[in-house]
Amino acid sequence: MASDEEWLRQIGRRVVELRRERGLTQKALATKAHLSASQMFRIEQGANMSVASLLAMARALGVTPDVLFAAPGSPVVAMLSGYSQQDPPRPQMREAATERVTSFVQGLSADERRRAIRLLRAAFPTRTAH
Repeated sequence: MASDEEWLRQIGRRVVELRRERGLTQKALATKAHLSASQMFRIEQGANMSVASLLAMARALGVTPDVLFAAPGSPVVAMLSGYSQQDPPRPQMREAATERVTSFVQGLSADERRRAIRLLRAAFPTRTAH
C-alpha cells in the first residue's frame, strides 16, 4: 500500500499530466480552480492539500476527483456531465476563504497590507460581466 506521501506525489504528477494535456499553465489552472499559483505549484510537487482544493482542481480540469488518484498515463474515462468546469465555488468555501484572508490581513503592518493588496489585485483581476 502506498504511503500518504506517495499518494500526494502521484496526485501531483497526475495534475501536471492533465494540465498539460489541456494546454494549461500552472497559473491558468490555479486561476480556474480559484487557488493561488504558489499553492498549485506545491500541490504539483506533492504537498498536502485540502479536499476543497482537490475538488476545485478536478472541476477546473473537467474530471471527477477520482481521476486524480489514477496513475499518470491512465486514460481519463470519468467525466461527469454534472461536474462542469464552469461550476462556481460553493458559497461556504468562499466564506471560509474570505475569513482566512481577512484574519491574515488584519495581522499585517500598513506597508505589508499595501503589498498584499497589490498582489491580490494582480492575482484576482476584477471580472467583467458577460
